[in-house]
Amino acid sequence: MADIRTLSRTYSDKIDSVRIKLITIKFLREQVQNARGNLITFRPSKVAQDLHIYDRQDLRAKTVLIRAFLDDLVQRGYITIIKRSARGKVYGLYKNNKFWDVLMVYEPEKILELIESEKLDIA
Repeated sequence: MADIRTLSRTYSDKIDSVRIKLITIKFLREQVQNARGNLITFRPSKVAQDLHIYDRQDLRAKTVLIRAFLDDLVQRGYITIIKRSARGKVYGLYKNNKFWDVLMVYEPEKILELIESEKLDIA
């Protein structure tokens, strides 16, 4: 019986992870579409606040998943770390980055699909 619960939790965590990634991409897309300058900056906690609209679960646990996804985007060169402080990292996306254009053109589901399949070549 423990095996079924473990599989169920793993499946649930996977769905949760995908949902958080999609909401993070939706957040970035909204920020890019409403941007007035050449740079948007954000912290994982700001994304978590948007996530809270969709999901009433524990924000702190979700922030860890958001931070991990944002760090993955940094590793791939899609976004950058603007500054590090005692409050954590501030992430940024410049208008001249190709990921900005991708966020403007594609739907969040398609962007996540491209990121996951590593077919998004912007480096």
